[in-house]
Order: sequence, then C-alpha cells, then structure tokens
Amino acid sequence: MSHSNFLRILAAAALAALSACSSPKDVEVGPYTVSVIDKNVYHIQDYNSTNPAGENRDADGKVVSFNNCSDIYLIVGDKEALVIDLSNPINWADNADESLRTIISERAGDKPVTVTFTHSHGDHTGMLPAMLETPGVRFALPQADFQRIAARIPEDRREFIDEGKVFDLGGMVVETIAVPGHTPGSVVFFLKGHDLLFTGDAVGSGHGVWIFNEDGFTSYVSAIPHLIAWLEDPENDVNLDALQIYGGHYWQKDWLELPKGRELDMDYLRDMQQLVTEMENGTAATEPSGLAQRGLDTYFRNGSAIVTWSAAGAEAYRSHYAEKLVYRDEDVVFRQIDDCTWEGNGHLVYNESIYVLEGTDKALVIDAGSRVPNLDKAVAALTDKPVIMALTHGHGDHIGGIGCFPEVWIHPDDRGMLRNYDGKVNLLVDGQVIDLGGRQVEVMHTPGHTAGSITFFDKERHYGFSGDAFGSTNLLLFSGPFSTLINTCTRTAEYMQKNGIVKLYPGHYHGDNPETLQRVLDEKKMAQEVLSRKRKGTPDTANGLNRSISDYGVTIRYNDPEALR
Repeated sequence: MSHSNFLRILAAAALAALSACSSPKDVEVGPYTVSVIDKNVYHIQDYNSTNPAGENRDADGKVVSFNNCSDIYLIVGDKEALVIDLSNPINWADNADESLRTIISERAGDKPVTVTFTHSHGDHTGMLPAMLETPGVRFALPQADFQRIAARIPEDRREFIDEGKVFDLGGMVVETIAVPGHTPGSVVFFLKGHDLLFTGDAVGSGHGVWIFNEDGFTSYVSAIPHLIAWLEDPENDVNLDALQIYGGHYWQKDWLELPKGRELDMDYLRDMQQLVTEMENGTAATEPSGLAQRGLDTYFRNGSAIVTWSAAGAEAYRSHYAEKLVYRDEDVVFRQIDDCTWEGNGHLVYNESIYVLEGTDKALVIDAGSRVPNLDKAVAALTDKPVIMALTHGHGDHIGGIGCFPEVWIHPDDRGMLRNYDGKVNLLVDGQVIDLGGRQVEVMHTPGHTAGSITFFDKERHYGFSGDAFGSTNLLLFSGPFSTLINTCTRTAEYMQKNGIVKLYPGHYHGDNPETLQRVLDEKKMAQEVLSRKRKGTPDTANGLNRSISDYGVTIRYNDPEALR
C-alpha cells in the first residue's frame, strides 16, 4: 500500500469516528433535507418530515404515500461550486425554488456556480427552471443526453461535456466518466482525493439499474468494466478500499444489507460486472420485478447488484448478433464476421462500430470509435499483420482511437476534422484499391453525411463498410444538399448491383441493421421526393438539424433550406 493511501485510510477512519460521535445534523430547508458528506460536500434530497422518502406505511403495513426522492450533490471549492443533478420537479411545496437557491447560495457564497447532470431524466432535471432563474449560473450538459433539451438553456450559459471533462473548483477537482446504459449519455463524477463517486442512475442506488432496451444493455456490458478500469488505473489515484458511491436515489439503499454508515462501494461494482456477464450468458438469477412499467418485468441479481430489465429483452439480446463474441476490454467488444473479418462496438456514443479486415500481408482497420485509447492492443489480439488505419469520415465518434496509430487514411474533404491528430495523414481518393494481400478493398466517395464520407467495398466477399453514409437507420445529412445524397445513392446502388454486394456494415452496427441495396434505393427515393416537393419534412431539432422525414424504417434529418438545393 502506498504511503498516500495509508494516510488516506487513517483520515477516513478518523472522519468516520468523528462522525459517529458528532455527526452534523440533517437540516430541513423547505421541501429539502440537507446533510454533510464531507467538508464542503453536501447531499440535498427532496424530502422532509412531512413527505418522507420512499414508501411510507401505516401501522398495518399499508403504503400510504410514496416519494421517489431524488438526490442533488453540491461540491464547494475555493473558487467555484458544482451542483450535480436537480432532483424531481417539486409540486408538493410552494417554496421549492427559493429553498433550493437558498441552500446553494448559503453554502457556495458568492462563488460562481455550475450545474451539471448525470443524465437527462426528469427526476434528475426537475428543478432546472429554478436554476435558470438564478443569474450567473452556468450549465454543463452531457453531450449524448442533452441535445434535445439544450435549447431550454441560453447558449451563453451552457456547454456540452463528454468523458474526461474536469471541473477544477479550487482545492476540489471533479472528473467526468461515461457510463452509458441507463441512458445513452449517462455519466458519473469522481471527486479526486476524497474517493467519492456520484453516479445518478448509472449503476443504480440499491433497487437496481434500469435498462430500457437492447442498445442500453449493449452499452452497459462495456460501460461497467470501463468504469472499473478507470477506478483501478493508478494514474487516477483512487483508494479502492475507501471508495464511496452516492447514487441518484439514496433512499433505495434499504434493499441492501450494508453496515451502518457504509455506502455502495467497489464490491458493488464488481458484483455488477459479474451480473452483466451472467446476463450475457443466460445464467443470471432472476425474479419477477412486479413493476408496472413496460419492459422492466424482471430483476436480474448477483450479490448486491441488480439490473432491472425484461426477460424477453435479455433473451433477444443474447440471440441478436449472428457474429460470435471473440474479444472484450473496457472500451470495445469485437465479434467475428468471418474467418478474417471482425466487427467491434465501442460504448461511449451509440455503439459506434470499428471493423478489422485481414489479408495475407496486411490488416485494414476501418474507423476508431469515440474513445478507444488502446485500440491498437485490441486489434493486435485479432491479427498479427501490419495495420492500415482508415476512416469512413472525420466525426469524433469514429476517430477517437486513432492516436495509437502512427498514420491514418481519410478523404481530403474531411482532412480538417483531424486537427488534434499528431501522426501522418494520408488521403484516400475515389476508386482507390487497398491491397491487403489476397484481399482487395475498393474506396468509393459517398458524401452527404460529411463532405468526405467514404464507403469501403470487398467485392469478393460481397459486402462493404459504409460508416454513417447511409445512417444506420438515422441518416444525418450534415454536408451537401439532397442532390448530393441522390448522386451518392445512385452510384452506390449501381456498384452494389454490378458487383453483387449483399450488404453494407454501417457505422453503428447493432446486429440487425446492415444497409442493403433496398435501403440505398429507399433513401434515394425519399431524397428525390423531398427535393421535388412531393414530400415535406417535419420540424425536428435533433442533432443540430431542423427537419426530418421517416419512411421504410429509416429517418433522414436535414437542414431546410440548405438541403433543398
């Protein structure tokens, strides 16, 4: 054990002993109850003595009221203060807004305040209006969850954040870690030097983490090992024995047999990691949840960990991918397409896909996920051939792992998106053939999603790899008008018909959503109908675009009038 960790354990023990003798009393302020976790670290829960947290029963054991109390955490540094989450919307008390502002102002003083969130569900953003009315408060919004509701916050008071965002409050440093699953953008916050982890609903609070669909579980099975790996990384200086986890619904700890004064800890996370593995294998212990919510009918259990999902959903997940799982680490999962082709899914942004194609002389890696810092090691576990790193386009969720490769290939029209890459950049051109030795891969320029989008074709094996060029069922037309998309679809369809291409593996592959010839033709038809004014899109502000059309199992989002040229 390091000297610093030994001293930290002594300090933790001393604090626990002091707390047992003279624990600061909980303070009620309007509908809130405030307690002290550590010096300048506060826990704010939306309950009081008139409306207690959780299920409240009469003398006969009958439930007479229920308050799904949600948690707010306030961390005050020497220079700034950080608020994590904003509880339920409180409609059972008249003074909720003013009470919350008073709690924060009395403890933060005149320091600047930033509000951030673990995820975007309403029981964690409910008091947003109260803080919007507070002058000077800024908002840090997890990118993947808050695109839709960001418009409620003035642009000059908000920023989007991702994993790795650090809040330096002055003497208090908080780092952001992505743990998607409960929602696509769920994050947790670690208070460095204090071994405190604030998790919202990302890992549950005792009654289980709720998973709503297969995409969520696909993310979660990688997100938990990713979180554990972050905590175990010596560079992050976490005392694993002293770690305390504060979730989003503190009252739910009543399901766990924890010693008095103990919080969720590393054992809980390790139980959770084992549980998701058992769920993948179909060996997890289960019982009916009794919940009325659709799709949440089953508790999957291991030790102290619970995942709440549906038995049908878990079974569908296990049979979802035809490809066999062959590799997993904390950032990526690889499945095998055929004897020398693999598909990998990262987990930080909607399961972005990475492909590895092996020839007799070389291997081609197509795309690099959003954050896969050890992608080279994962690829080396699949092939021992020298690697060519190539990109379908330059968006951040497809270039995140290129830093471990000395050079990369990309179309010149997307070259400018690699501003932070220090290696050599080579340029792909339409019609170029990449020879891997006994295997040739042809390059086609397929602009629309971006100006430099590329699709790679393996004619001999009758498939291709299209990145986001056709959307993975959700095409975002960022670059070029519908006429550009029509041209891309026309060329691609002709190539597929001529060469017998059966499918294109997309940039966000989920096992059942390859792009087919029919999909390409359907998108061409939709684009022609919009351009000829036969079809009119509906207002849609998702992903920074303003309109969308949906048909044939696909949505195309675009900007009007720019896309109608």
